Amino acid sequence: MADPLKQYLSRHAEPEAAAADALEGSFGHVLVVPAYGEGESLFATLGSVREGPRGPTLIVVVLNARASSPPAIHEANAAALERLRSAATAASTVSAELGVESLDYPHGRIVVVDRASPGRFLPEGQGVGLARKIGNDLALRLSAAGRIEAGWLHNTDADTILPDDYFDQTEARESDEAAAAVYFFEHRFEADERLALAARLYEISLRYYVLGLAWAGSPYAYEAMGSCIAIRPAAYAAVRGFPRKNAAEDFYVLDKLAKTGPILRFGGAPVLLEGRISERVPFGTGKALSQLLSKKRALEGFRLYHPAVFAHLAAWLRVLDETAKSGRPEGALAELPQSNPFFRTDVLLAALERMGAFPAVREAIAESTTERAMKRRFHTWFDAFRTLKLVHALRDEGLPSMTWREALGEAPFSGLSASTVEDPEPLRRLLAAEERKLSEEPAGIGRD
Repeated sequence: MADPLKQYLSRHAEPEAAAADALEGSFGHVLVVPAYGEGESLFATLGSVREGPRGPTLIVVVLNARASSPPAIHEANAAALERLRSAATAASTVSAELGVESLDYPHGRIVVVDRASPGRFLPEGQGVGLARKIGNDLALRLSAAGRIEAGWLHNTDADTILPDDYFDQTEARESDEAAAAVYFFEHRFEADERLALAARLYEISLRYYVLGLAWAGSPYAYEAMGSCIAIRPAAYAAVRGFPRKNAAEDFYVLDKLAKTGPILRFGGAPVLLEGRISERVPFGTGKALSQLLSKKRALEGFRLYHPAVFAHLAAWLRVLDETAKSGRPEGALAELPQSNPFFRTDVLLAALERMGAFPAVREAIAESTTERAMKRRFHTWFDAFRTLKLVHALRDEGLPSMTWREALGEAPFSGLSASTVEDPEPLRRLLAAEERKLSEEPAGIGRD
């Protein structure tokens, strides 16, 4: 076992990881699925998992809840556990102490980690992040012991349908020196017209943001969705796994992973996501749809970032690139437009000042000996989180968001014109096609 893996497993892994030692067998692939109050959607997800090119798949299902979770969540978790057990061809206890059991099925194995029963509840304030970490830590221990043949820890959610070639997509990139991979996705739309419209607009907003980042030259232009992530074991250990957050754990783990190696952006058959209302976490698809449908005229007035926000981001990234070459930010900053009504240099500089960008740049200059090292330090500091923070500052302080039709018609990266912005469904497909083009190159800042 490599030292970083050993150190992570001995110092930072969740207790349930130890159950891997008592689990029998080896597997071709491993997939982690957190489940919180799921019913039919969980079993649809499990039914979509195929055996991969390396052999049988181990699915680690982490049933989870907090003591304060609503009664309906506890009831659904108990029903899901009973259904999993009753459908198995064989069942065995891996660790009674840790609440881990193994269930055999005709096409593979499911390990269930019970963090949804009294005495095993997740701590208050924690949720899906900890559930993902528990499952991945167990999978990592198996991988480190040579019992997972494929070199990936796959992750999805309990409301997805995986494509038939799901594991083949990572297999085709096995030789890439990547830290992680992000699968392409699409939403499945409900028959309810308003819910379907909300899901389409939400997907448009996700793709619009990533396309805007890519157009601006950001190395963090990828979809941060826990349902679509695969991670290299060594990279997972290097960033100390998923944060134990109740939301945005996927955003933060990818932010860290992008600093350790490339993030592959797949353009193959998509992971299908359910466009449903949910209050499971304070962020994400379900919450966004709930908010959209709860407000009067929210769908009609749905807004996207002003396209100029990404032009300002692009200008800042050019400043960083030029500074890495010259070692002097003054010249690059002087090139920013000073009397252009369409470019708010004052707003950009004020936002960067409040973020502490200029001291960070000076520190990077002082501690770097090469252009490459300096550029890496710049982008390590100005990461996905600070990129989003700058985007929000620009939006709030001078470049207010526009209606979705206006933004798509004006954005230079949408591939659309104002005359083509009508029905959201063909627009969603056009933006998906534009985002697929990003799969030709990885994201992230790589390694020195």
